[in-house]
Amino acid sequence: MNESTANPALIDFSMKEIVESFLVETKEILEKLDVDLLELEKRPEDSALLNQVFRSFHTIKGTSGFLGLEKLPHITHACEDILNKLRKKEVVLNSELMEGITLGYDTIKVLIQVIETQQNEDVDTNEVDGVLQRLVLSIQSGIDANADRKIEKNEKKEEGNNSAVIEREDSVKDKTVLVHTDDEVKAPKQEAASKATSNAQQKDNTIRVDVDRLDSLLNIVSELVLGRNRLTQINTKFSIENEGTKYSRDFGEVTKQIDLMTTELQLVSMKLRMIKIGKIFNRFPRLVRDVSRDLNKDVELIIKGEETEVDKNLIEEINDPLVHLIRNSVDHGVEKPDVREKAGKSRKGTVVLSAEHAGNNIIITIEDDGKGIDPEVIRSKAVSKGLISKEKAKELSKQEVINLIFLPGFSSAEVVSNVSGRGVGMDVVKTNVVKLRGIIDIESEAGKGTKIVIKLPLTLAIISGMIVNINTETMVVPLSSVIEVLRVNSKQIRFVNGKEVIQLRDSVLPLIDLEQLIKLGGNGKKKGKSEWQYVVEIGIAEKKFGVKVDGLVGQQEVVIKSLGSYLGKINGVAGSTIMGDGSVVMILDVHELFNKREVYA
Repeated sequence: MNESTANPALIDFSMKEIVESFLVETKEILEKLDVDLLELEKRPEDSALLNQVFRSFHTIKGTSGFLGLEKLPHITHACEDILNKLRKKEVVLNSELMEGITLGYDTIKVLIQVIETQQNEDVDTNEVDGVLQRLVLSIQSGIDANADRKIEKNEKKEEGNNSAVIEREDSVKDKTVLVHTDDEVKAPKQEAASKATSNAQQKDNTIRVDVDRLDSLLNIVSELVLGRNRLTQINTKFSIENEGTKYSRDFGEVTKQIDLMTTELQLVSMKLRMIKIGKIFNRFPRLVRDVSRDLNKDVELIIKGEETEVDKNLIEEINDPLVHLIRNSVDHGVEKPDVREKAGKSRKGTVVLSAEHAGNNIIITIEDDGKGIDPEVIRSKAVSKGLISKEKAKELSKQEVINLIFLPGFSSAEVVSNVSGRGVGMDVVKTNVVKLRGIIDIESEAGKGTKIVIKLPLTLAIISGMIVNINTETMVVPLSSVIEVLRVNSKQIRFVNGKEVIQLRDSVLPLIDLEQLIKLGGNGKKKGKSEWQYVVEIGIAEKKFGVKVDGLVGQQEVVIKSLGSYLGKINGVAGSTIMGDGSVVMILDVHELFNKREVYA
């Protein structure tokens, strides 16, 4: 192919809907193809899987050709050729062929991205030609390997057999293969036709909706939730003042009905934005495969709970932190095969990525069976890098030492590489998780492995909040950050290094006076000291604090509203919400609030 002087193929974007449909469907095919290619590498003899991969490339080739593209059909056709020869048993899948197919797949992804952003195939023609040449060499490599295999097979048969018998057997075998290939070619056609009919019926029950429209719907429902809360509060007052009257009963019944319907509508609208977390989980088998090869390790990724649904916006935000964590598990966690064997483990390491629902939260876990985290190594690394003093390091518990890996600039890698060692990673993960109002926790045992648990809210638009009173103000603390609520006797509060703490089971919980932290002026009124003190235990990433509040109003679902351009961004405030009585209260950003006031020190 020579396109050095030709202009890149332009798509006829007058067919906008067709092009958009092509891009969406091709991306879906590529997501599935990424997983299928890894499975094909493990099960090269699986004819059904091979046919499925072949059809994926064939579909992309056909639709891209219909749109008048040139480079994309060339690449998909070359990949299709390899797969067709594999289906016909003309070649045997080896590492060279697999690398060729993978290279073709990666090139297709690049071309799709270019088409989506530039509306053409304007990429370096030499690069595409280079990929095509590599694919041709891959086919030749497979043919040569197949020929060597046949020669070796024939040589073995010659031992104890005469050449005439061998020739006759080979002749019969060749005929059998030919017949088998014909059947194999017909079967996919029938299967494809059947699947096409099935897909057509399935598509009749689904439609694609622009995300902006879903966001608009959710905003309207959010306003409706605020109205519902207001109506409920008015009904309560009306019922007290007009108890026993017909108006009171009717008003109460209507309020309950609206409350029920609003709740149902809220759940339905939230589900419209939910997508399966497998959408990003399925990207990681390829990542583990490539990183393992770079590090000369043998690591298997096991995915669980990929059917778990989560808000679309949340999925987009959690992708990068998961990439960091999985790369770290392969790099720092799982040992090399020889080391694992000496330690009495299997040569192949395992990383388990799982997701599950827990109330209004999603729990994502990354667990490996590697060497685990040695607290003493972490302690010495932190001291040597000047991240903590030697005296302070000695005072830390095992869990506190492990949590030092979240400090900016910390890295346990001995050698800087393209995988790790630059001191950037876990601090970024922590920052991103906290931005999503999440909590991250690490459990590890030296020699056995490491388990990282991330707890995130299911959605970022409507949250469950703990409504508290501080002096004369009412504020909302996101419930996703709340671990538990305590009522302690004032006599249980102690002082350590001039700071208030309480003994909570087997640990010491530092206390934070939220009124002093946010410097509430109030209206001059101040509640007197009480024998009892309410404490809300907050979890921020790996740290825990007790927040002193004057009163607890209760839990309620609230809608996060922007403060608007007039107020702009206020440190420590995530947004605002409207209460049932019409008052506007602030929703606290506990992480930013505590961090800005240097509470961690």
